[in-house]
Amino acid sequence: MLITETITDFSKLASEQKKCFFKKIWIFDQQIFPNSSVEEIYNFVHDVDAVSVKVIHYYHEGKLIGQNVLPILKLSLDGKPIFVLSSRAGILPAYRSGHITLNSAIRVVLNHQIRHLTIPLWFVTTVIQPKVYTIFASRSHNFFPRAERQTPQDYLQVLNVVQQRQHEVQKRREDIFVHPVVMPKVTLNQLMCLRTKATKHINFFMQHVPDYFDGMGLMCVCKLDFKTIFEMMFNLSFDRHVY
Repeated sequence: MLITETITDFSKLASEQKKCFFKKIWIFDQQIFPNSSVEEIYNFVHDVDAVSVKVIHYYHEGKLIGQNVLPILKLSLDGKPIFVLSSRAGILPAYRSGHITLNSAIRVVLNHQIRHLTIPLWFVTTVIQPKVYTIFASRSHNFFPRAERQTPQDYLQVLNVVQQRQHEVQKRREDIFVHPVVMPKVTLNQLMCLRTKATKHINFFMQHVPDYFDGMGLMCVCKLDFKTIFEMMFNLSFDRHVY
């Protein structure tokens, strides 16, 4: 199956172009997150601290089948600048095999890192399903929180910086932050599959976010230095898992 993609930096568009392009983002987002509000996605792409908002659209035979919105924020930690990447991704159910959004997001990260070598880049995201958590945690040792490893202090500091910008965040332990999110459409078969599989990563997620299906998500963090990026690329290429 040939999937093509386009990448647009929303933050660099002119005002009228933003209005038209935002409508396209919103219409597709509703197919994945039908219970979300227009204000939620609007605030996500119009964050005042964003230095770029890359929007990746995926097509199959001319049909839009997925998108990944990737804002990169410039924030401050201990008086020094850091970049923080987040993601809002969705693929139509018929096209969800493989790691389409992850592979293209890594390319965006590499391009950013090459242009900003001296400023650390972090990935902070709220994970809403055990399957998605497993994809990240099984490809990098440096994705936190995780089972049987203490979250490093600098990772916790970044989590704290980001969670202070979020509303309704709950702290369940020192390195476990959760807050309400909008769930995507989930079929009965997908739900049964999630609840019957048992892996170290799924068990960790379920233990700390047992209310995920009620709309609670786990805040996770990963430092995107070159070592971690290439580790993830290698593990994805060879379908290698870490524990």
